[in-house]
Amino acid sequence: MTRPGTAPGASRAAAALGALTARAWPLAAAVAVVFVLLQFTAGGQWSMYPDSYRYARSAEQFAGQSRAEAHREALDAFCRTRADAARATADLAPLDGAPLPTGTMTAADCVARWADAPDITTADPRYQAIFSSRPGYPLLAAPFVRAFGVADGMRALGLLTAAGCSLLVVGLLRSAGLTPTAALGGQLVFLATPLSRWSLQALSEGLVTLCVLAAVWAAVLLTGRRPWAGAPPLVVALGVCAVTRYSTALVLAGLLAAAAVACWAGSRRLRHRGTALLAGLAALGAVATGAAMSVLALPSSATTLQDTFTRHFASPDVADPWGRLADLDVRYWAHWIGEQATMPVYVVPTLLAGWALARHGRGLGWFAAATALVGVVQVAAHPLVQEADRLGVLMWVPTVLGLPLLLERARHRTGGADSAADDHPAHSLPAVRVGGAAPVDQDAHLGKV
Repeated sequence: MTRPGTAPGASRAAAALGALTARAWPLAAAVAVVFVLLQFTAGGQWSMYPDSYRYARSAEQFAGQSRAEAHREALDAFCRTRADAARATADLAPLDGAPLPTGTMTAADCVARWADAPDITTADPRYQAIFSSRPGYPLLAAPFVRAFGVADGMRALGLLTAAGCSLLVVGLLRSAGLTPTAALGGQLVFLATPLSRWSLQALSEGLVTLCVLAAVWAAVLLTGRRPWAGAPPLVVALGVCAVTRYSTALVLAGLLAAAAVACWAGSRRLRHRGTALLAGLAALGAVATGAAMSVLALPSSATTLQDTFTRHFASPDVADPWGRLADLDVRYWAHWIGEQATMPVYVVPTLLAGWALARHGRGLGWFAAATALVGVVQVAAHPLVQEADRLGVLMWVPTVLGLPLLLERARHRTGGADSAADDHPAHSLPAVRVGGAAPVDQDAHLGKV
């Protein structure tokens, strides 16, 4: 039966869309597969970074290679992919036989330059310790490198990581009570943001993003009165993040604990044992990470600041790294504001998403804000223009989690066929209207813990 005031064609289209998206997971898997297949059109646009070389070298060693063999294999892959990317850029020139871009080398020249060097940047033990203290990503990459070689293995891992992160977004949003259509919208938003781009690279960002999304999903489950479903993945996510990049894990755990406290203080419906457990586990994770950093004497922010201001320890240590950091932060964020004023590609979607998250409630906005602040802290600790997009990539999480709520709101207003109750997993929260009427009391549906 056609709704009054709705055109028959529009009603049929809505019904067809609702039937197509009635099952979120098969369609989400299909989207992930298509995304992976599309990456093979990138050609020489994918290449390894200097950090990728060090991760690849560690992965080769974890796979059983000697340090010298690992260096040769990682260097060959680094030089080859960089040269391929440079050649792909040169091929876009209007003249045939255009030279490589200034500052780039052929693969042979690159290998010859560093074949006998201990590292392509510096052998300073303080610099090497920054990477050796973060074994998570190389350990994960080791079986891929062993099976497919350095370049192909690390690229395969990036594809799986990006696709896996997109599927985590679907599960997270479904557990937050969103409809299948909105959850799939979140997946597409993720794949269209820098979160996806950096997850594809031969860097630790993909694994860190995976851990962050898993931690947020766990937080949603805990505040949804599912402690046995949320506590284990939270512990695992924070643990894996700690061995991948402990500084990120420390900040993430602390901010998730703060978000849980905000949920407890700001909403009667979230004032229960699950939220308290979230706050306790996250705080314990922050304390444990900080203690491990101290006991194991892991490189601290003071070390990374000296690395920044001495160009990887090529110059003598500076006397006041924190003062220099404050000055650089002032200059960087002034530049960032001007950049966004000229082209607000981050600010506009984030403001829209923030508004939707504030209207949605139920803690999701607090958790999205916590992850965004992790990105802000990482950029503030290393305010370098050439690295800010990568270090601040988690600032896009509110966009990924918030924009689907606008789709949810639009579907409620137009009476879309898709319903949050359709195909709702057992661990998901009951559907609520986004905006308009007040959300139903979850206590009446889920009971006490």
